[in-house]
Amino acid sequence: MKDDEIDHHFISSGDGTFASESVATFPGIHGFSTNPLCCALDETDTILATGGADGYVCIMRWGTALMPGENSSQRAMEEAARVKCTAPVICIGFASFKMRGWDVLAAGCMDGSVHLIAYNHKVVEEESLGQRRMMMRGWILDVVGAEQKIKFAKYVKCLAFAPDSNVLASASADGTILLTKITATTTTRTMDDGYEDSVMMEEVDDSVTTGAISLEQIKSIHLKGGVEALCFVNGGNTLCFYERDTSYLAYLDVKGEDFKITKHSLNGDVTGGFDNHVSFAVMHLALSPNGKYICAATDSSRNIIMQVQTSNIVRNLYGHKNDVYSQPRIAWSSNGQYILGNTQEDNSICVWDIASSKMVRKLEGHGGQIRDIFSSKVVDTVVTVSYDKSVKVWLCPM
Repeated sequence: MKDDEIDHHFISSGDGTFASESVATFPGIHGFSTNPLCCALDETDTILATGGADGYVCIMRWGTALMPGENSSQRAMEEAARVKCTAPVICIGFASFKMRGWDVLAAGCMDGSVHLIAYNHKVVEEESLGQRRMMMRGWILDVVGAEQKIKFAKYVKCLAFAPDSNVLASASADGTILLTKITATTTTRTMDDGYEDSVMMEEVDDSVTTGAISLEQIKSIHLKGGVEALCFVNGGNTLCFYERDTSYLAYLDVKGEDFKITKHSLNGDVTGGFDNHVSFAVMHLALSPNGKYICAATDSSRNIIMQVQTSNIVRNLYGHKNDVYSQPRIAWSSNGQYILGNTQEDNSICVWDIASSKMVRKLEGHGGQIRDIFSSKVVDTVVTVSYDKSVKVWLCPM
């Protein structure tokens, strides 16, 4: 990409369109004594998944909270499916593909395990208080068995599904990246066969067709340092990742036979060669909606926007505080004009206008620091989880 193309993308300040209004709050979604730690939306933005310190994944139709009634948020939580994992869940992500009609999500845990969950649900009409409404009757879930579960030596740091693909990338503090192909083997089970004790669900039919999951490891990469962050770029053909104690973003060609890795300096295009030192670590990576830029959240109160697969630094974003004891997280607005990120100095969401590199707003609402942020790839829907034990959904004001 030429420099004038970059200037064109960010020559004008944003038009003020970004998610800024909290429309739904789910207090104590993982219990009032444990924190939610991660969040994600599915491709339709209708299903919200969260992982918590209680070791559960919660899967819910968050839009139920927007229905009339005083207890709509509570009803959404009561109708959610909850899947017990083997340890606190610290990262989570949805696949963009369906397995024979089943949706799939992955949850990375503190004990180094990655749980794969296939889910389906039924929506039926029900008479309630004289009003006709749509409600969740039940979820049907299938959890990958322990004999197939992805397992690392240390805790899982990050994971992501390749867009429009059944390939999952997961990475650990032990320095390992695993590329795994997820496929379906449909089976019919009855309630007499039983489900895992960890799966809690409402009433389902006596006989259901489940979306059993099969895993095939494609490639394992073993690095010296822990892998802090990753995301797919180039339409899913390339995996971008950051290895701790390095000065570059690495790009892994996942489609080539040799899985070639190229490196691009986080110091920009350095005159005289490759600068092999930086005073920060990249803790989170997020790809822009147009796929041309990547934002790197660091533990030195700096968010860096770079051109994908280059050392070209487009913007540096400052004004917040995130140090080595924080959990820096960032997300793009759907128009690509703003970056939303957390800060450890208060409980707000910081909003930067990319063109001017200025922080233009702080969004208040949480009573504790924000642990994770997820933004929709389609519209301006943002989800945040906080140490105040709650999850919030934010929309762009009408």
